[in-house]
Amino acid sequence: MKQELVVVEVGGGGGGGGIGGGIGGGKYSEDATERKDTVQEILAAQQPADFWQAVTVDEVFCGPGSREGDNYMSIIKRVVAHCTVKTLDGQNHAFTISLIFKRQITNPHRRQLFRCDAAFENEITAYTSIIPVLQRLAPYKLPYPQCLSADSDDRGDRIVLKDLTTLGFSMVDRRIGLSFAHCSAVMKELAKLHATSLALKHGHPAQYASVCAKVREIVFCPEAADFYTHSLESSLRGALDSLRYSNRSGELDRPIRAIEQGLSSGRLYRLMSGLVCNLVDESWRVICHGDTWVNNLMFSADQQSVRLIDLQTMRCTTPVIDILHLLYTSTGRDVRQQHTADLLLLYRRSLLEALEQHLPADQSRQPRMRHFEQQFSYGRLRAEYERCLPYGLGIAMWLLPAVTFNPDQILDLDGVTISDFKSNNHEKRIAQLVSVDYHTRMRDIALELYDQGILQRLTTI
Repeated sequence: MKQELVVVEVGGGGGGGGIGGGIGGGKYSEDATERKDTVQEILAAQQPADFWQAVTVDEVFCGPGSREGDNYMSIIKRVVAHCTVKTLDGQNHAFTISLIFKRQITNPHRRQLFRCDAAFENEITAYTSIIPVLQRLAPYKLPYPQCLSADSDDRGDRIVLKDLTTLGFSMVDRRIGLSFAHCSAVMKELAKLHATSLALKHGHPAQYASVCAKVREIVFCPEAADFYTHSLESSLRGALDSLRYSNRSGELDRPIRAIEQGLSSGRLYRLMSGLVCNLVDESWRVICHGDTWVNNLMFSADQQSVRLIDLQTMRCTTPVIDILHLLYTSTGRDVRQQHTADLLLLYRRSLLEALEQHLPADQSRQPRMRHFEQQFSYGRLRAEYERCLPYGLGIAMWLLPAVTFNPDQILDLDGVTISDFKSNNHEKRIAQLVSVDYHTRMRDIALELYDQGILQRLTTI
């Protein structure tokens, strides 16, 4: 099915992710302009043949599609094209369209080290083979931007998306973090995504298996284990250094000791991998976003609507991984302490409401809903959340430096090697860039998880 053309302005004018393992960004280059013929080809593919005779792109303007330092695994460009379309009645109409182009970073060493090719391929698969299947099944709109193209051209892989800023969506400042209202919007949309996955799983098991086979785990997998083990070890050492720095009163003595004892000798990667890949109950496995941190979310002005962007690390796992990823990378202590129960209850209610929309209005509906209500009772959801809380600790250690750093201090990742992680060179550079907010957030999380008994049981997981 052809998608609707995204037009910002029609009228008489003539003539506008994520888990990367460190602090740094894909720098936008002014010479990386998208060609007029590229944009024209994409636009022409969006309309049925009886909509117009021809479309011409008259001018193209390229600029950064994200703030410097807000993107780590690819180059994001905002492409504004001034176009003319000839309709079937022979009339010419001018319009302006704004698109987001996502391209591979150009440094081959960095692409190999951070597995950028696998990540980009994963996202292309998500937009071409996973989201369309889920959206056809869903009786509601899934929270993703419209994708106009996800393929390759003579310049390599590309993903072209609707520019959500033209619809009033924007990113939250990662250093401020998400409010309860922001998190509530995300919970509702995650519930819809997970419910669609469950509906596919129960109603069309063969198709679900086919879709899941296309969802490739790119972080917690054998081919990535060496790099990400060392990356996480580097993050762990940095977090412990931060906790020691903050431990002026001695209140962190026990949390520090518990972390040192529970996460020694490369154990952090294995622990997180086990929580993501080895579920206690396979019936909980769903298709997840995989990287729900603040920079992969765009909110409407009233904070009631959210779009999930950057699908490079989509994975099949327990739904609480998406929830923990959100809360432990992108919220402060007060949101978690005051609203975790509220957010889990909201997620459960939204999940069940979405599942009910998938079920036929016949005699099978009530028993099937009772099954889902029992499977995803609040008690079971809370238990699964608490079982996986060590993932929250690990992802906080890993991503908080990137979440909290000053945008004026960006580490150049092009020169980083795996030897830097093994020799402690990387965290020395990171230590020079981390902010006071990083130390505060890391301290809060350590005390929070110690008070909940999570750190004390790290050795038993």
